[in-house]
Amino acid sequence: MRSPDGARLAYTCVRDGAFGIATIPVEGGEERVLIAGGGHYDGPDYTPDGRHIWFNSDRGGRMTLWRMGPGGEDPEEMTGGESVDWFPHPSPDGRHVLYLAYPPGTEGHPFGREVSLRLMPAAGGAGETLASFWGGQGTINVPSWSPDARRFAFVRYARP
Repeated sequence: MRSPDGARLAYTCVRDGAFGIATIPVEGGEERVLIAGGGHYDGPDYTPDGRHIWFNSDRGGRMTLWRMGPGGEDPEEMTGGESVDWFPHPSPDGRHVLYLAYPPGTEGHPFGREVSLRLMPAAGGAGETLASFWGGQGTINVPSWSPDARRFAFVRYARP
């Protein structure tokens, strides 16, 4: 994901056998690993004001949503319910975060499962289920908000 000022890219990396979130200047330069080790890290996405990078990680024992400062400071767990949460995407207006929730006990982010799209306040709090359907891997792996933050796109799969 590109930072709001267009200067850096955030991405998932594996360094020395450990997953992490890193950034690199768009124009080239040194990679900076912001957070790593102690679990799986995936799905980094900047808030529109650049104050946070949201991501998902199982560093707390199971996959939940986290956010941290743009330099990796102050990682904070943002979801903590029973669901297995993946792919946080802050809305363009900065008010909400859209994410994919799997049933408790799901390993990874598989294709072909009952899932829910949830929306939570960007400041934290309970996620509201917007829709439940057959989906999973590929449903919202990339940001899919409309520029006005009123709509988003997602993929729902046909049940076998």
